Amino acid sequence: MTDVLIIEDDLEEANLLKEMIEDTGTDYKVCSIIHSVADARIWLMKNRAPQLIFCDIQLSDGLGFKIFQDLSITIPVVFCTTYHEYALEAFENNGIDYLIKPIDNVRLHKSLRKYSQLKELFGEANNSNYNKRFNGGIPYMNGYKSSLLVYYQDKIIPISLDQLDFIYYNNYQVTVHTQNAHYETRDTLNNIFATLNPRDFFRANRQFIIHRKAVTSIQQYFGRKLLIGTSSPTPEPVIISKANASEFLKWVEGLKSDAVTMPLIMDSARFIG
Repeated sequence: MTDVLIIEDDLEEANLLKEMIEDTGTDYKVCSIIHSVADARIWLMKNRAPQLIFCDIQLSDGLGFKIFQDLSITIPVVFCTTYHEYALEAFENNGIDYLIKPIDNVRLHKSLRKYSQLKELFGEANNSNYNKRFNGGIPYMNGYKSSLLVYYQDKIIPISLDQLDFIYYNNYQVTVHTQNAHYETRDTLNNIFATLNPRDFFRANRQFIIHRKAVTSIQQYFGRKLLIGTSSPTPEPVIISKANASEFLKWVEGLKSDAVTMPLIMDSARFIG
């Protein structure tokens, strides 16, 4: 039985969500309903941890994110709200999904399926071990990831980092791009970049992480910036700031001695206009 904690200050919505969860025909059981940030923090400190949390974002005494501050809790969370602007922060706080109210059965089932797929993917019957792995506790070869988990047609699949050309952030969404496709991920650029080998990946700016193999040209740009051409078209130009230009060129030069030669042509970059 999967214990589910609901954190919701509207009693009617909380009871409706409880009914929807327990009527899914699966093994989900709501262990408690909490109505405020303060009460949720106390409950989580005093009780056995649930395996999944559904949490409203705007509670009567503050944002739901405050519940998890300073608590060593790594329980996956489905955030529920009537607002779109908290999506990025939600996925930085153990979020596995972001539901816009009113919640319907179709979206609820998709969220529960995502949770089940993550649990099956890590093969953990023990929830505490699963949570550690889900939240970045997997030991990586040489300290870095070799693949990323992405979403594709309601499935979670691993993509080898060798296939990546770049990772792109726009409008609260991070997408992973290969030569022939792109995929959604629920993580942030900061979290992803922290797990990547800096020999292969460079944080070009706030929107792009680029793979060394994808760099095809470097062009001088306005204000001593650099315009980077890539092997796959990008949604917008990849621009290196003046402050990071020198570091980028050193990164490129340091890789040129590798067995794999990277052609660098001082020419215009390719991008989708």
